[in-house]
Amino acid sequence: MRNLLHRLSLLVAALLLATALLSSVSADPAGASTFPRRISRPYRFRTTRSAFRLSRSAFRATALTTGDVWARLRSCESGGRYRANTGNGFFGAYQFHPRTWRTLGYSGLPHEAPPDVQDEAARKLQARSGWAQWPVCSRRIGAR
Repeated sequence: MRNLLHRLSLLVAALLLATALLSSVSADPAGASTFPRRISRPYRFRTTRSAFRLSRSAFRATALTTGDVWARLRSCESGGRYRANTGNGFFGAYQFHPRTWRTLGYSGLPHEAPPDVQDEAARKLQARSGWAQWPVCSRRIGAR
């Protein structure tokens, strides 16, 4: 999925660049030079930023249409990374606090556990405490 989104963002960036180059070519009289004008640096920067925005929105649209609430939650909490250690005291794909992880009956740290164990722990926590364990992301993905 990540590879597909990466390729999609590269394709969008290439299309934007091609459009910018083609629009910069003016209709010159016969025999005149048909080389495109030089693109200024700020214009290239805007093209790159807009391509990034498009790829990000394409990622969000894909996550919302998949129907898998757990994939959307992972995407919101940690960008879908099971090995996430953000340095804020929360770990793993679902951003568990170590104390919560231990009360669920698991040892070690959440980001060191395999993905299926983290998914199991998230389902167990949701069944026990509801979606309030992920207040911001559950609201964003409509899981309330």
